Amino acid sequence: MLGVAILLIAASLAGGGTPRALLEPAQARDLLERLLSPDEAARGTARIGILRSKDATLLPALVDALFFASSDSRPDVVACLEGISGEKLGRSYRYWVEYIGGREALRPKEGYRAWKAALFSRIDPSFGRFLDPRLPLTIRPEEIVWGGVRKDGIPALKYPRSVQAAQARFMTDSEMVFGVSAGGQHRAYPQRILDWHEMANDALGGEPLALSYCTLCGSAVAYSTRLSGLGVLLFGSSGLLYRSNKLMYDEQTLSLWSNLSGAPVSGKLVEARIRLAALPLTYTTWQAWRESHPETTVVTPETGFTRDYTAGAAYGKYFESPETMFPVWKRDASLPPKTWIYALRQGAAARAYPLALLFRERVVNDEVGGLPVVLIADPDHRAVRAFHRKSRRLAEGPSRSVLVDPSTGELFRMTEEALLPDEPGEKLDRLPGSLAYWFGWYAQQPETTLYEGCFESGAGGR
Repeated sequence: MLGVAILLIAASLAGGGTPRALLEPAQARDLLERLLSPDEAARGTARIGILRSKDATLLPALVDALFFASSDSRPDVVACLEGISGEKLGRSYRYWVEYIGGREALRPKEGYRAWKAALFSRIDPSFGRFLDPRLPLTIRPEEIVWGGVRKDGIPALKYPRSVQAAQARFMTDSEMVFGVSAGGQHRAYPQRILDWHEMANDALGGEPLALSYCTLCGSAVAYSTRLSGLGVLLFGSSGLLYRSNKLMYDEQTLSLWSNLSGAPVSGKLVEARIRLAALPLTYTTWQAWRESHPETTVVTPETGFTRDYTAGAAYGKYFESPETMFPVWKRDASLPPKTWIYALRQGAAARAYPLALLFRERVVNDEVGGLPVVLIADPDHRAVRAFHRKSRRLAEGPSRSVLVDPSTGELFRMTEEALLPDEPGEKLDRLPGSLAYWFGWYAQQPETTLYEGCFESGAGGR
């Protein structure tokens, strides 16, 4: 039945007509190699063979070939793509990746992963190891693309130097930091430094952690990196992307991991069904973080790397542009792609909160996957925190860091770990959440719901 389905797909993608016999994997690989040949006659023969086959299972490999094609071979690859698919998308690799992404029923030719691994190894042999077809994989290999750098081309920080706040003369009040709390200690990671490194392996309060930051989709998540039976994992940037989200890797097993989910998606650890535990992280101004945590430390620009750590030097133009940089086919038009949202996940449920709405409402009582939550936003310093509110409904209190339960008059003081009652009682624990661009979150969590304001049906507002 699967073979019949593939043949029907091939016929429909080719614009109808009688489907031809699918190419054997070895024959297909030979034709693809010749299609990229510098020899014009070899390319012509390959083009004719591919077009005659009308083999739609070749489309994913042809898209990869388009990326690697020379200026001489690119027209031949495009001719094959357009001839088989019936689409006129031209030479745009981005459009073709999104075209393939949107056809989830189309299965690549047998041997596709081996072909892709060999092709990407031309950039970096490490990519061949990451994409080894013998390893388990939980994401579509067709949608894994090169991010423009080799493995560790964006170098991770390892236990970067930090100083006390009073010594941080290199910091300005208005600059943005990622504030992390662990083991009763606090540390700020300046965004202008993380823009260049996207990963910081560190330890705080005795807790080993990795701050994973995807500049492309705007998401930063701090994870505990101590795992039972594995010890402490060290992470780096693989150089590969999935739907414009960075794929990080661990040095110990070379498994690929999702930046947003903290779960391995390829490699030896996939079958272990593990997930990194997220730690409290707050994106805010240095002034707000320092005032809330006078004892905080902050990572310095003395990283051992030569970089321009001026704010915006690395990705300023991208952050200011409404455009995305890499292919993402799974989109939703509810919000402009690069709208900032705050994202929460509870079990299989996911929910996104537009930052502009949170900053207007300040305190939002809601539910995610049946879990009562409260989100507290500080528009003056761009900070958002989420907590498990249990059976309470909270509102703004007498100060920025104090909330009130209007039904009882009880006050709760906000810390990074929990909302603490002024009187003896139960604390309300912090929930892991992260900022992201809407397109980046939706591409990874298409089942997400979207908060539309305090008057939304079924949602609890202020």
